[in-house]
Amino acid sequence: MTKTASVEQSAPSKPPKLLAGELTPQIARDWENACSTYFMHKEVEEKNKVKMVAFGMLDPRLHTWYLAARPTLDAGTFDQYMTALKKAWLDTYWAVKLRKKVLGSQQGTRAFYEWALDVQNQNALLYGTTDHLSDERLRNQLDANLCDELTTAVLRAKLEPTLSLKDWIDEVKHLDDKRLEDLASHKKAAEECYKTKRKEPQPSGKPSSSSRTTPYNSSSRLGPLTPVERALLTDHSGCFKCRKFYVSHRSKECTDGSPDATTYKPLTEADAIAAKNGSNKTEKPVKPIAAVAPIGAVMPLSVLEGDSDSD
Repeated sequence: MTKTASVEQSAPSKPPKLLAGELTPQIARDWENACSTYFMHKEVEEKNKVKMVAFGMLDPRLHTWYLAARPTLDAGTFDQYMTALKKAWLDTYWAVKLRKKVLGSQQGTRAFYEWALDVQNQNALLYGTTDHLSDERLRNQLDANLCDELTTAVLRAKLEPTLSLKDWIDEVKHLDDKRLEDLASHKKAAEECYKTKRKEPQPSGKPSSSSRTTPYNSSSRLGPLTPVERALLTDHSGCFKCRKFYVSHRSKECTDGSPDATTYKPLTEADAIAAKNGSNKTEKPVKPIAAVAPIGAVMPLSVLEGDSDSD
């Protein structure tokens, strides 16, 4: 990347130095201002101005250029020297390009005053050329390239067309400051609203993060029986409410209540068999009934008497 030249001056009464580097319109203007300050403090005569500062150009290219044209440059005015310097070392179309940049500049999202100062500084570099914009033209240029929100505020304010450029910029700055304050306030309110919503508890109908790890149902409510579960409970003397196998009650008489939805697992054939085996083990043994000896038949008395008579 090409190094840009720079200007140094230890004190207003000391001759300035133009350090080596690429000369730009801004650096050329800085060099011109530093030289003019020195001339004013030292009261340098016009005929001596160029020769008093020319050797402060430390870039070898510029120094050689001066030596080659020294008789002509020393004999002329300082303004003629600056014109020759810009023509020799600035881009050929620098003024046209800079004017195009000024005319194409738009406020966009920038603060108005910051943008307006930037445009004014660029236009100031064109001073002394035919591309420089007058205050009236610069005001029209700024007015035409305001952001939409600020344009509306300016139209409503009905600023006087006779205002100077400075006064007009001050009035528009005031309107833009109000616009930026409103934007900041709305942004803060939106952020506070977002933070408040994030802190609000979740509705009970929505699943919580802990319920998502349950094996059967992510909801806090117990789901209905599946056809398979209903068939198993029917075949194995179960209750549709408590969902237990081999119980002596049914749904209407159930006092056990529904299972916990967070720990409930679907019923299987294995659960039914396990419940059946458990119920068999807990059955009470049948008490044995004592054996009764057979009782002989009672014969009628007449038969017995008959037998005795036969004897």
